[in-house]
Amino acid sequence: MAKIKFYLKTPNLQESAIYARFSFYKPTLENGKKVDTLFKYYISKTINPAFWNVKTSRASQTTKFPQHPEFNVYLKHIETTIEKTLLYFETKGIAPSREKLRIELDRILKPSKVIATNDPAETPKEFIPFVEFFIKTAPLKLNTIKSYNTTKNNLLEYQSEKNKTLTFDKIDIDFYNDFIDYLTKPAKVKTKAGKTITRAGLSKNTIGTRIKILKTFMAAANDRGINVPTDYTKKSFKKPSEETFSIYLTESELMKMYNKSGLPLYLERVRDLFLIGCYTGLRFSDLSRLKKENITADGTINIKAEKTEKTVVVPIHPIVRQIFEKYNYQLPKIPANQNFNDYIKTVAERAKINELVTIERSKGIFEVGQTAEKHNFVSSHTARRSFATNAFLMDMPSISIMKITGHKTESAFMRYIKMSAKDNAIKMQSHKFFNPMLIAK
Repeated sequence: MAKIKFYLKTPNLQESAIYARFSFYKPTLENGKKVDTLFKYYISKTINPAFWNVKTSRASQTTKFPQHPEFNVYLKHIETTIEKTLLYFETKGIAPSREKLRIELDRILKPSKVIATNDPAETPKEFIPFVEFFIKTAPLKLNTIKSYNTTKNNLLEYQSEKNKTLTFDKIDIDFYNDFIDYLTKPAKVKTKAGKTITRAGLSKNTIGTRIKILKTFMAAANDRGINVPTDYTKKSFKKPSEETFSIYLTESELMKMYNKSGLPLYLERVRDLFLIGCYTGLRFSDLSRLKKENITADGTINIKAEKTEKTVVVPIHPIVRQIFEKYNYQLPKIPANQNFNDYIKTVAERAKINELVTIERSKGIFEVGQTAEKHNFVSSHTARRSFATNAFLMDMPSISIMKITGHKTESAFMRYIKMSAKDNAIKMQSHKFFNPMLIAK
């Protein structure tokens, strides 16, 4: 995705216009010369340069400019809109011209500037055109757009495979059963480059996500007055699911990682960031935004969760404070998620987290079993799950943990934590049922 930064047009004046700068498609060569793909887009707000932070390309967090939180939220909205617009062109296979890109951004961000002829047409009434319209116009986050586009592509592949055009009246229970069958079995699909490949059948939970999104499309169409079958509201049109296998690291395993010395600097930094996740329960997306400003005088971490947009407050664990102090409260830059996952597996291996574990899950029509040493299954999300499970095993009230993890119901929380049968037995040993002497006292 394009790297978007904001700049001031006239930093030496009392008030300056602001523009976003980014590359709007991958640089190409024409006649041996690199084509300039940098694009400037001026936003509708100005700022006094004294309140501008060049490093963060955001408004400074200062009492002299009390509007800075709202101002930065606005800049984030601009950034997300640009990303969504570029993604829209990419999924359409269009390399937009500067003019096309400017018109599209103006249409969304500066509607009063756009003349009526440039306004979008009325809501499409056909199924796939409506899905495309909905993805483009709904206020969605970038990751949501990606998952919606993936579902749309599965629907297009299904159309091609079945040699039929999907219409709203065909999205009934018979389609539901056939679509699930199609997603479960291996299928030949064409890539963007036109190459035919075999796509493995999807797992039940992945198919469940596709069905959930399909139901969202149908509900959105129904809300807009389009006649749609009501099958999608029935219990039989349910989201398939299965219990997933995920690991957590015990307190002793976390101490192995914490005490592991001799790591290369890049692995040491990833280890430290991972441990912060294990003792705060923060998601990867929030961990990457953690700064000194998030630490309050009362010894807690306060941060607005990116996914839920709700403020999370976590007490600072001694290990978390020690890591902050180690880096003088300026945490290392977190690597991309895939790199982070690769590195933390290496850290776990070097820390000898090598208990044998077996996982069994569905993959299309097959049941897949895998036995391997535990370090092979460690990922960025293991930190958050370790936090929740260890806190529960140490008798922290579920409701308190849920305030941090964001689970709305205790049943959902209990499915999330990954307490082994052995852990459960050890925890039960301290219960009065297994200790008659406690009852006698």
